[in-house]
Amino acid sequence: MTAALTDNWQTTHGERFPVLKAQKALLMCALIGSFLAIAESIPLIISPYQIDYGEGLILDGALRIRHSQPLYPNPYAFPVVLHVYGPLAYAATAAVLPGGAASFPAGRRLILTSSLGLSLLLAIILSRLTGSSWVGFAFGLLLLTLPAFRFWLYLLRADVIGVVFSAVGIALYLYKDKWWYLGIPFFGLAIFCKYSLVAGPVAVFLHLLLNRKFKQGIRFLAVVSFVCAIAFAVLQGRTGGWFAFHMFSTHPDRYSVVQFFGLAALVWASAPVVTALAIWFVVQDVRTGQRSFPTIYFAASTLTSLTAGKLGSTTNHFIEWMLASCMCAGLGYSLLLSKYPRKVWPITILLGASVLIGVIAQSKPAMTSRELAECDKTYGYVSHSLSKRILSENLGPLLVAGKPVSVSDPFVYGQSVAHGKWPNREVELLINEKYFDLIVIGDDPTTARLRGSDIWPDSLVNAIGQNYRGVGQFTCRHAGVILEPVSPQH
Repeated sequence: MTAALTDNWQTTHGERFPVLKAQKALLMCALIGSFLAIAESIPLIISPYQIDYGEGLILDGALRIRHSQPLYPNPYAFPVVLHVYGPLAYAATAAVLPGGAASFPAGRRLILTSSLGLSLLLAIILSRLTGSSWVGFAFGLLLLTLPAFRFWLYLLRADVIGVVFSAVGIALYLYKDKWWYLGIPFFGLAIFCKYSLVAGPVAVFLHLLLNRKFKQGIRFLAVVSFVCAIAFAVLQGRTGGWFAFHMFSTHPDRYSVVQFFGLAALVWASAPVVTALAIWFVVQDVRTGQRSFPTIYFAASTLTSLTAGKLGSTTNHFIEWMLASCMCAGLGYSLLLSKYPRKVWPITILLGASVLIGVIAQSKPAMTSRELAECDKTYGYVSHSLSKRILSENLGPLLVAGKPVSVSDPFVYGQSVAHGKWPNREVELLINEKYFDLIVIGDDPTTARLRGSDIWPDSLVNAIGQNYRGVGQFTCRHAGVILEPVSPQH
């Protein structure tokens, strides 16, 4: 509909070139903005240190796959192994590790490549929906410039990998309605990267039903459900029944509606023009009763982003929403050109300026670099230690040094203990027995007790404070303090 309206206006008024010039100008802004966003991310992509807490969790799982170790074992044994994502996210990371060695840069290059692939898929989808490659590629690249998305360009996490699979499924579905079944394997891959990535298949199912294709809709739901059920059953069988525990029993942390709306406001307000264009298109689409796929996908991804209310969640839960938002914004821009052709340049200038101002104003990577200033000392200390009995809040130093991991997800373990979901306190008992020769944490125990810790339960922090003393303090995220057991003389 949008493409037809745009073409009709251009033909009727004989003013094709002003519209094309505006679209080309927008594409140029998106190109510059995406180039700057990627360039600013490169220093962090090549950093050998763990930047985000979740990076260590993905790399640990990938290394277990490369070394033929069970990914989802009994979590109540020691060492404590917990993995909360589906196997595909870990497997994709494992495939790019050089020689099976720990490498954050290799994993981050995978994420950057996946982000570029996601941008290309969005460009292809929008080019088909709008009939304009200029609009398609402008908004495809614009995704990379969104302030909330840029943060995930340089972090090794499961979300972008999974959303790429989902986007492939969407692209296949939108290319031809008769190809609805071709996207099913890709939707399955997305779900088994991270099971909250269901907005794509949900949107396809609803789109079929709302457009009175009931038989196709029921078949689609049945096949997706069957494929996922078979994969789930196989994983349950091969893990001795522990796969379900790792997926569904590792989130005892509280849910906060306030946190969800706070993160949602941050994501929406950080790209106000794109958000406004997306919402405007959705409203127009609903009013005209079009029942278009992008509108349904926008609604479905809004619902799945509700998972951001969990304590350990952040803006990564909005990545699929950002994809849907750019899709709807691209359609909104194209529709505006057809309805208000005389405002083509003001609209384009406003959108282009918002992209460039947002990219230039954002300086998170530089700030993050300062937080890693002395990680070389932390990593060196752990690497040169002769001990293999090390407990670390940040898995990076252990993984890079090739040391065994005692607790693979301290946050999940700590929340489980704090909420009474863990049957024993073996790690705390080992701390009291001074079993660990080194403990690496973000803050010293005194500060952690005063401020509270989002990672470790109070009982464990108290045990560390009573039995260990600081021997090193460095500027390194989640690994700023190194402690050794208190000697009898102390």
